[in-house]
Amino acid sequence: MNYRIRKEDSDKDELLVRTLCKKYDIPCSVFRPKNSSGKNEEELRDIRYRFFERVREKKRFDSISIAHTEDDQAETVLIRLIRGTGPEGLAAMRPKNDRLIRPILDIPKRDILTFLHSENIPFHEDTTNRDTAILRNRIRHELIPRLEREYRPGIRKILSRTARLLEESTLLSDTDNHPLPTAEIGLGFTFSRTGFLRLPEAVRASELRHLYRTVSGTGKNPGKSFVLETEKLIGSTKGKVRVYRSGRLKIEARGDRVTMIRTLTGSKQ
Repeated sequence: MNYRIRKEDSDKDELLVRTLCKKYDIPCSVFRPKNSSGKNEEELRDIRYRFFERVREKKRFDSISIAHTEDDQAETVLIRLIRGTGPEGLAAMRPKNDRLIRPILDIPKRDILTFLHSENIPFHEDTTNRDTAILRNRIRHELIPRLEREYRPGIRKILSRTARLLEESTLLSDTDNHPLPTAEIGLGFTFSRTGFLRLPEAVRASELRHLYRTVSGTGKNPGKSFVLETEKLIGSTKGKVRVYRSGRLKIEARGDRVTMIRTLTGSKQ
């Protein structure tokens, strides 16, 4: 995925990937979306994952493998803690989420870099990773080193383990513990707006994530903006019909009925 946001640096990354794929005889699919500049992290992620899914379907692959590491997991836990979330959010990234797998989620980044150096495998580092105007980078370069130095050595592994324990706890309670009554309609569900608004805030967010995972068919959690925008739509009383679209999902509030369905085409990014 080459967004070309970093221009020449992005093209150098693409060239390295193409070169390595050719060397190891690995088929390579490249996508250069238009108008990527100005989009936020969640929008770029959605574009990226939809591209991966198209390739997976075309090639009839079983899974999409993502290269998140233990360091990424620790950073994600802190980001969600700072922004505010519940146990499900603090479970952060899952090792397996339907077709999406993260096989090196428990491996520290330093071990991967050591391996690359020892095997003389070339790699590029995204130059924006050093931009501390970005929250994740401030956590990576400032907060975590300080926590390790002044409070708790090995904090990355502790945070990653905490996420794993919370994920296991969430999975145990995720199957038959959904208090929002829903009815299946085609490629989605419908439920009562009043019944939804009566639920506690944390439960409402959990129900929306559960519906998103089910209706989208991806098994992955939505971004925080999806939950916020959907709750805003359901809570609003403006207009007889209110509609919000996210990718291939369409959420419609009409009177006391709310529907969430998967459409054949996604919204434009």
